[in-house]
This record gives sequence, structure tokens and C-alpha cells, in this order.
Amino acid sequence: MTNSAYLAFEPDDADAARAIAAELEQHGWSAVLAGPEYRVQDKLGALVQAVGQSGVVVVLASPIALESTWIRREVAAALNNGRTLVIVQTADLAPDSWISQTLDAASFIDLRGGARSEVLAKIVERARTASARGRVIAMLNIKGGVGKTVLAANVFAAAHLADKRSVSFIDLDPQHNLTQYFLSPGERNRIRDRNHTLYGILNARGDHSTPRGDFGAISIPLNRTKRGKGPNFELVAGDERLFEFTLDTRADRDKAEAFTRFRALVSALRERSDAVIIDSNPCATFLTRLAITTADHIVAPVRPEKYSLTGLNMLEHVVREVRGRPLRSEEFSVLLNGVNDRTRSGETGDADGLTRAEIQNAPFFGSALLSEEVPYSAVLRSTPTERFAANPINVTAMMRVGGRPAKEALARAAAAILRRAGP
Repeated sequence: MTNSAYLAFEPDDADAARAIAAELEQHGWSAVLAGPEYRVQDKLGALVQAVGQSGVVVVLASPIALESTWIRREVAAALNNGRTLVIVQTADLAPDSWISQTLDAASFIDLRGGARSEVLAKIVERARTASARGRVIAMLNIKGGVGKTVLAANVFAAAHLADKRSVSFIDLDPQHNLTQYFLSPGERNRIRDRNHTLYGILNARGDHSTPRGDFGAISIPLNRTKRGKGPNFELVAGDERLFEFTLDTRADRDKAEAFTRFRALVSALRERSDAVIIDSNPCATFLTRLAITTADHIVAPVRPEKYSLTGLNMLEHVVREVRGRPLRSEEFSVLLNGVNDRTRSGETGDADGLTRAEIQNAPFFGSALLSEEVPYSAVLRSTPTERFAANPINVTAMMRVGGRPAKEALARAAAAILRRAGP
């Protein structure tokens, strides 16, 4: 997927598209050109699949192209599948055109003067940069209570501390438990007062809106080191006002702007991080859609219990609906959490083994189940206290006393997830 590009264009731009495809192929990319095998009404699934399997989608934009229903569908498929869009402008565009309003017009590559070598080189470089950026991993499960937030914090703390990975968290859950896990009430109030939470990112207008120029600077360092002084470990905080985006009361314009601004935030973070971790709410809302459409990889934590497969099936259906195509197994990981829990009562049989077997025997999820598992641990179940607030990374199991098996399991799980999520 990483070194493949889908080119969306209309016949008037066919020569330019062929020139771009030849330049990409000369630099090791495979290029798929839009054509009748994809642009057929009864083959929309093949179109979405082709776009979803591409590392980047190159769109040749002109007034005629922007009147095309197929260009709109290809752009929508790219956005819904989290593909990087490279917009190549082949003619003048109206400032109020749908593509100028949907995407960042300042990033468009100007091909109005023809397919000159320096412009073609810029397209290749944009595609190469996009494929080399950090991976976006969404922690998702439609079922609550599976340990999603605690695992997000601790698994990727292991990646940071054990493997020196740069990690950026985004707290996309209105309950903002990840933010509460890492930050004291006083610090949460201070960053909220400065509009330095995700709520300010999603609001394009008004007193609570965060200017675009601040997107790269609102994250809170959790290891208390200066940015640029070693691998970062940082958080874009959430707050309870995000619940406004879970209700069906926001205007379509607000949602469209929130979608665009969230993508811009993710893009800024992945430029400097090995992994951008999105902790999402355990239900299907607009916020869930944001996570699904920007994620390269989805991790579904599961506890050993009889309803585990129901939650996974619900999640697979939601992702299929958002992306317009089935998930591929390499885009998904199932992480069993809380195994060997001797504190359970009233249960019969081996809950760990039964859950593991149920997932392994499922047609899709069996290939996504990680062999690495996270054992039950009091270190992972306990609530952080205010005495850790001076350095938030201290709340993680990797920095706390005891729990060596848990620490080793977290490090193995982190390595396995990053391998599966890798380009």
C-alpha cells in the first residue's frame, strides 16, 4: 500500500496524469489511473478498494474535474479511508469551489504551467513524505469497559520508554479519561482556559476556537522534556465539551470544518511522531468517524468475557460503514487484556481460553488476534494519584514500582502493534 498511488482525473487532464504516473513509477511507485474499470456505478466497491489500498491519492483539479461526480467520490473515498491527498491544480479554481473549501488550498501543487520536471519532482516528494510519516493508531471498541484508555497510556508508554519511540496522544473521548489519567485537575483547567484542548481544534469559529497556527503547539509534554530534546511523549487533551459532537445537533458545515481541522492536527503530529494514538469513545458517533477516517491501524482491546466477539463484530460493521469497504486484516489488531485474572468470581470454565478460541475461530478476527497478551495486573487497574502529577509519565506501569511481568507484556504488545501498523 505505501508505495502505490491512485490518480483521479478527468479526460482533459489525461496527459498530465500519465506524466505524473511515469514520474512516480520512475521513483519506485506503482500508479493506478482512474478508468472505466473503477468508474462504473455497479463497481463502486472496486473503486473504494483501489483508493483504500493506495498510499496516496493524487487528484488533478480543474473546473471541469470538479464538476465530475467521480472525482467527488474518489476524494470522499480517500478522506473516509484516511488516505493522503495530493491535489495537483491544472487550471484556475474558484476560491469557493468545493475542493478549495474542503481541503487546504495552500497545499495544492501548481501544474498550470505544464508538467515541468521540478513540479513533477515536488509531487513525488509530497508522496514520499506522506508515506514516511508516523502511523496513526486508533484504540477502538464499541463495547466499553475493555481497558482501552489504560492500555493506550501504558502500551505506548512502553513503546516510548523501552524502544525510544516518539508518541503523540489525542484524547477524542468526551469522558477525557486519558487526559485525567495523565494530568492533574489544575493543569486540565489551565489548558482548557487557553483553548488548548481538542474542543478548540474541532471548533472553527467562536471564542473557543484554536487558531490553525497553534495546532502543532497545543500538545502537553508528558515526559516534561523540551520538544526536540529526544523522543516526544505528548498529549492533545480532551474535555467534556466534546460531547457536543456526539449529538446530532451540529450543522453540516460545523462537522465538515471539524473534520478538516482534525485531519490538519493529525498531520501536524505525525510529522514529528512515530505513532499518533487516538483514544476514542466506546460508541458510534461523529467522533468515532474522525478516528476511523484518520487511522492507519485500529487496535481493539478485548477482555476475556462472553460478549467480546459481539463488540468486535459491531466495530467491524461500523468501520465498514464509514470506509465503504471491508477491513483488511493488516489494518486491525485484537489485543487480549486482563488474562490470568484470579480475582474473577462466579465464572465457570476458562474465560481466557474460551475468549481466545472464539476470536481465533472467527473468520476475520482470528488473523488479527495478537499472540501477545496483557495480563491482569493491579498496577494497570489502580488509579493514578496527585503525587505523580509533576511528571505524568510516572503514572504508567513502566515507571511504577512492581509489576515486572506487566511491563514486559506491555513492551511486547507495543512492538507487535507497531510492526502490524508499520508501512
